[in-house]
Amino acid sequence: MVNFMTEKETKKKTSAKDVAKENVKEVKAETKNEAKAETKTTEKKDTKVQAKKEIKKKFIQYVEKKKPKKSKEVLETQKSLQGKTHTPVFRGRFGKKNIRRKSIAKWDKWRKPHGIDLDRGLNHGRRPKIGYRREAVLRDIHPSGYKEVLVNNVKDLEKVDPKFAAARLSATIGKRKRNEIVTKANEKGIWVLN
Repeated sequence: MVNFMTEKETKKKTSAKDVAKENVKEVKAETKNEAKAETKTTEKKDTKVQAKKEIKKKFIQYVEKKKPKKSKEVLETQKSLQGKTHTPVFRGRFGKKNIRRKSIAKWDKWRKPHGIDLDRGLNHGRRPKIGYRREAVLRDIHPSGYKEVLVNNVKDLEKVDPKFAAARLSATIGKRKRNEIVTKANEKGIWVLN
């Protein structure tokens, strides 16, 4: 038996093949587009990661301060400071001891007495007695035993004598400049207070 196909049937078969080919082409094109999109997203992610890494590289860490051994003079002043931590006798915020209690912090300071609080007796705090200030030798000395010297730049470290003085860095200094000063201070053996 011989099969004779009509023209319509042959057209249908050929058109079915064409449709299948077109479908295959579309699928390939879609996979290509998806692959391109994936590569673009991975590239974007990679660039973001690289940018983050670069940002992390720019972060400057603080240089560690070295605390050299203290000289004998500094240790002596520190001991004398510890011995002189005497606060003067309470004389009342405004004068009268029986009214202004010492236990309340705001009344534990001397203020010039006014009005009804004014008791004329000198012992009631009409004027402060000597004893509110330290001796001139121990005045303006840090509890570490060093005299403070304000440092704004590397040149100011020349003013600091490592035997008696310590450097107090200015609050307005940036991190990079601060690191330079601290490294220089470590080399010279200068104590940095902050």
